[in-house]
Amino acid sequence: MKFYIALINGLFFLTLTGSAQVIDTSDYMPPPPTESGVSSVLRSQRHLLFIDITHNSWFNLPEGIHTNFISGGINFSLYYDIFIAKKHFSIAPGIGYANSTVKNNAYSQVIDGGSTLSYTSLITYPDSVKFLKNKFSASYLDLPVEFRFRIKPDERGKNFWIAPGFRAGLLLSDFWKYKNEMVPGQVMKTKNYNLENIENFHYGISFRAGYYKFGVYAYYSLSTVFEKNHGPDLVPFSIGIAFTPL
Repeated sequence: MKFYIALINGLFFLTLTGSAQVIDTSDYMPPPPTESGVSSVLRSQRHLLFIDITHNSWFNLPEGIHTNFISGGINFSLYYDIFIAKKHFSIAPGIGYANSTVKNNAYSQVIDGGSTLSYTSLITYPDSVKFLKNKFSASYLDLPVEFRFRIKPDERGKNFWIAPGFRAGLLLSDFWKYKNEMVPGQVMKTKNYNLENIENFHYGISFRAGYYKFGVYAYYSLSTVFEKNHGPDLVPFSIGIAFTPL
């Protein structure tokens, strides 16, 4: 009889101990969270953001007019890669902001012949005028697209890429800034916005090539600065460096 009582007590004790082990979760540590979807995309090789630091100039300059060697600009472009051949080839549409500044030795003058006949001429400063700063600046909202080819796309430290493309956009703002001495000792500053006869739409071909996060950039416009027959046929182009912080 004592043997059966002892056996029952032992089974009861084991039951309580097992229940306690199931219920007690104070020492339970949940597994570490996995990387979020947003974070994994940002760490992928899609190169979502490109920043271009550019030098800008014009082709087809009127006689006597030249541009400065350094005329800075900047582009911010946000892309999304659509992979076609694994990760070696992709099409990347995007949206961007582009600013182009061209320093030069001329000022603009509008010959007003009515709403359909006005013409903007570029005239060089006379030798008697000392110009200290003279530049034209235009900003655009762009819709670029690039075709990207990659070598070793899964090795970020060994990833060489080339990306020919096309970009088109609408003019956001423009101005011509003058700073000169018409009279010795008297500095005059002028900034004219929304210049007449400026083309409101631009488009052209672009090219990038680089290694890992750094590369070179070039852009050649297929449109002109001024509207056709309303100004000189200035053709913008840009060269510079490109990098992606992601």
